[in-house]
Amino acid sequence: MKVDWDHLRFFLVLARAKTLTNAARLIGVEHSTVARRIQALESTLGIQLFKREATGYELTSEGLALVPRVEQMEQSFIQIDKPLNPLHGRVRIGAPEGFGTAFLARLLAEFSQHYPSLTIDLIPVPKTIKLSHREADIVISIDRPKSGPYIITRLSNYCLKLYGSKNYLQQNPKINRVEDLTQHRFVDYIDDLVYSSALYSLERLPLQLTACFRSNSILAQQIAVSAGAGLAILPRFIAHDKPELEEVLSEQVNFAHTFWMLTLVDLQHEPRIKLVWDFLRKQADIQQDLLMGS
Repeated sequence: MKVDWDHLRFFLVLARAKTLTNAARLIGVEHSTVARRIQALESTLGIQLFKREATGYELTSEGLALVPRVEQMEQSFIQIDKPLNPLHGRVRIGAPEGFGTAFLARLLAEFSQHYPSLTIDLIPVPKTIKLSHREADIVISIDRPKSGPYIITRLSNYCLKLYGSKNYLQQNPKINRVEDLTQHRFVDYIDDLVYSSALYSLERLPLQLTACFRSNSILAQQIAVSAGAGLAILPRFIAHDKPELEEVLSEQVNFAHTFWMLTLVDLQHEPRIKLVWDFLRKQADIQQDLLMGS
């Protein structure tokens, strides 16, 4: 009996991913291809490897017995193939919109040039990307999950400061102390659409302030501030290279948040995931001056 290694590889991915859709995304094929491979393997072996449950594809007792044997083959294959075959496949990274666009995009673009066989998907959006739904392989979040099958690390702290455009500050009352802020307009989040309470920075000031321009896009907020709409609390990594912006009350208004990085336990040893994970950790350490202004 001759068993195709590719069939076994599809079997192992489905055993870990639980659904055809997730397995197909990890391998980079259509879900129907995964189904055909599993059917072919079951036909060759003459046994049923999976049973369909409400939660997805669950292994039968025969399937469970096969997993460690195929994992051993996988490790041997990786060791043999490593010097000859560059890392390939896809790594999908979910991140907050501002961090993904203003910080990660350039770094990941440079990184990808060294690994042309590796596809990087960057998803920078103003919402929480859910690992549990397999929306990404690595997620960077400002909220630390309380539980789940995750590997979690603190990626970095980052600072936020109060900014206004130079034109706006010249045309409006001078700001010498926090109380002077009551004479000014503000740009902020739409409070009933904010996806994390950690984003309520303006509310931390001991004043009753009302925003005249609101958006749940931090990049839209920065553009509005640059255009003179008012003042806003922005991450330093977004505002630092905007010559039209100026820090306001830099000593008195200075907040810090934390970025957490997480992946699923069953992905942590995937070579391509580990490569990107280690790269992001290293870059966060290198870029502390940008993130924290230290």
